[in-house]
Amino acid sequence: MEKKQPKRSVIRSALAMSAGTMSSRVLGMVRDILLAALFSRTVTDAFVVAFRLPNTFRRLLGEGSLSAAFVPVFVEQMTQSPQQAKKLAQAIFSLLLAVTSFLTVLGVVFMEPLLQVLVGGQEFMSVPGKFEQTLFLARIMFAYLFLVSTYAFFMAVANALGHFLVPALGPALFNLTFIIFALLPQSWSRVPGEWLAWGVTVGGFAQAALVALLLKRLDFFPRFTLQWRVPGVFLVLRNMLPGILGLGVHQLMALVNLNFASRLPEGSHSYIYWADRLLELPQSLIAISLGAALLPVLSELLAQGKRQEMLETSSRYLRLLLFLALPSAVGLLVLALPMVQVLFVRGSFGLEDAIATAQVVQIYALLLVVSSVGKVVVPGFYAIKNTWLPAVVAAISLAVHIVVASMWVESFGLVGLAGSTALAGVVNMVLLLFFYRRMVGAMHLMSLLKALGPMFVGLVLMGTGVHFGYEWLEMALLPHLWDNLARALALGMVIGLGAAVYMGTCRWLGSPEAVEVFALVQRRFQLRRKGRS
Repeated sequence: MEKKQPKRSVIRSALAMSAGTMSSRVLGMVRDILLAALFSRTVTDAFVVAFRLPNTFRRLLGEGSLSAAFVPVFVEQMTQSPQQAKKLAQAIFSLLLAVTSFLTVLGVVFMEPLLQVLVGGQEFMSVPGKFEQTLFLARIMFAYLFLVSTYAFFMAVANALGHFLVPALGPALFNLTFIIFALLPQSWSRVPGEWLAWGVTVGGFAQAALVALLLKRLDFFPRFTLQWRVPGVFLVLRNMLPGILGLGVHQLMALVNLNFASRLPEGSHSYIYWADRLLELPQSLIAISLGAALLPVLSELLAQGKRQEMLETSSRYLRLLLFLALPSAVGLLVLALPMVQVLFVRGSFGLEDAIATAQVVQIYALLLVVSSVGKVVVPGFYAIKNTWLPAVVAAISLAVHIVVASMWVESFGLVGLAGSTALAGVVNMVLLLFFYRRMVGAMHLMSLLKALGPMFVGLVLMGTGVHFGYEWLEMALLPHLWDNLARALALGMVIGLGAAVYMGTCRWLGSPEAVEVFALVQRRFQLRRKGRS
């Protein structure tokens, strides 16, 4: 009975995060639809570049090193002394405020030379006024660095205390705020896209305030203090440094891509951004939610001396991850263009934009699988307080990317840049799995290979059915309905058909993961029925 608890805990936590994340992604998609339809590629490129800088810190802190280094130490102290854990949270929060305040001021002052390095490519700089517009938006949005870092820490504390839903709703509130600002009349702004920048800053404040209210209710709101020398602070900072380097390398790759894309025709930054957004929807619902919920459980099992159970838990959820991520990747590969057409083709976003974005999405389908594996494997290293190995692996992947992208961008343009990013992701995954076995323990890869058999059959049947099913439905519906409505109906129908074929095939072939997902859905359905009655 004891062994089943981590399983229920991880699934429940991941589902809570997924519920919040789903609302965020839906609103985020509305946000991106408005961005594509209402603004020119000059404005969207400028916004994407300006937003990338503070958003880098969201990924660095919100999904990475701070949480990974802080949560295991905080959880360990909570089991010994909740009061001491509270002091640790206050000390780390105070250090974070000091550092992010300094970086925010520094970024605003030196934004111009920074952007000259990042987007100094000939194609970007040749558009009149585009650099100046980007600079204006970036200075407004850079305050988001401070706000989102604060939110990231609040989320880490809340997750460690077992609260996942409210922190996961923070980005939904951010996106709702952004949507409101995006719909404001552009004639009121001094520079095209100015309201977008203010939407980011106000939205960042709103999401941080939401989690702050939760922590205040739990009596765990961290107050500013100058008492930084408390037990655990040095350990958190020591564990953070390699993690920052590792995740920083991944974010450096995104910044490097800004430079490569600035050498490509206008719109390239926007196409990569929208492809990223389509990739993030399944990735956030599956890998990030599962990985964030898994870290506290792995840390707790290791603290209790249950290393073998920790390995079994990691292996089990790696198989579950692939069971969910692989069909998502196949769906992105087969339905990339229909998805982009249905979501974005309206207003300023035309068919040419859709084709360019879809090409990136198809390549990123591979990236979805390999990066998702990393989101579940890396918490195993963090649980044993080894944060330097993922950093070294990420640095190797970045080096591969820079070398390959330098050649492929010249030869293949935007497709070459996306392909190089995916290749670096493959290198990262292979190295992580290799070192995981040597440093953490066996991931039971043979059982994983066995589990892939039913999945492979289901994927082939699903991919074939979805491809031909969409073509047939589109041809059948287009003569009778408005184009976008016909495509949306066809897309929704084949996605449902594909999911049914995949799940049904895997269940019929005896996949344990399919059985588990079916049982989980059935239990939730029964609970809802009981709640209504």
